[in-house]
Amino acid sequence: TIPEREKHIYIKEKGEDTTQFLPSAHVETIPGSLSERGCSYCGAKLVIGGVLKDTIQLIHGPVGCAYDTWHTKRYPSDNGNFQLKYVWSSDMKEQHVVFGGEKLLKKAMLEAFAEFPDIKRMMVYTTCSTALIGDDIKPVVKEVEKELGDVDIFTVECPGFAGVSQSKGHHVFNMGWMTDKVGTYEPEITSPYTINVIGDYNIQGDTFVMEKYMEKMGIQIIAHFTGNGTYDSLRGMHRAQLNVTNCARSAGYIANELKKKYGIPRIDVDTWGFDYAKEGLRKIGAFFGIEDRAETVIAEEVAKYESKLEWYKERL
Repeated sequence: TIPEREKHIYIKEKGEDTTQFLPSAHVETIPGSLSERGCSYCGAKLVIGGVLKDTIQLIHGPVGCAYDTWHTKRYPSDNGNFQLKYVWSSDMKEQHVVFGGEKLLKKAMLEAFAEFPDIKRMMVYTTCSTALIGDDIKPVVKEVEKELGDVDIFTVECPGFAGVSQSKGHHVFNMGWMTDKVGTYEPEITSPYTINVIGDYNIQGDTFVMEKYMEKMGIQIIAHFTGNGTYDSLRGMHRAQLNVTNCARSAGYIANELKKKYGIPRIDVDTWGFDYAKEGLRKIGAFFGIEDRAETVIAEEVAKYESKLEWYKERL
């Protein structure tokens, strides 16, 4: 084992208990080496950006960086799971690391849009290798946007070694999106009550459940950040009256920035669990002064599920 990797890896000897020899996680990733946990690039791409259902996710780096963050998590969508089916890579090789990969990136971007003519949105991510050699991806992105005319592209400059954990990638993505994209699209407003659902990634379809509750309460969800979300809806987040934050660790940054810049209040909820879900719906109802609607939804769900829950409580 090379010395730098000893922090990340422990080889268990016969008879040893692995719980006594846990690899160190809170240390920077070594570029080019696998470790026991995700890197900051992974935090940006796998956790947040890659969940969007209508966006090409182009990873500028070796193909392994794309494959490693191709979705194994359960992030379904209502458009046939487009985001689970495909992954895109510029497929850097040694020659590109030596001579630069910007031409390769442009070629890959144009090819991706050509292969998917109905998709007009893209995110481009740097990785350890392309950041280390200094590829400047923003001018390449501008060239492609100018050539194609009808596309919009977001750059995520967060290579794996940028931080000690995936959380750095969450931060970079949140702040970059806030700076570059929020406020560049005007959503159609269809309700007097509007929210952003932040930090919910539709794991096994929980976003669909939240949507159903909000619809019953007459609340319009402007944007999902990012479960079952769309690129353009996230550009219109500035038009919501309230930010409802589920996973604060991954998306609290953008909720706070939206409050600073646009004055949108933030409430934190936990929608996993019977009592927590009730509490979250009541918080949202109280904010808009429609507590009665929240109670109606809660009563319907309790009638449907409480008896089923009791069956398990008795046995477990």
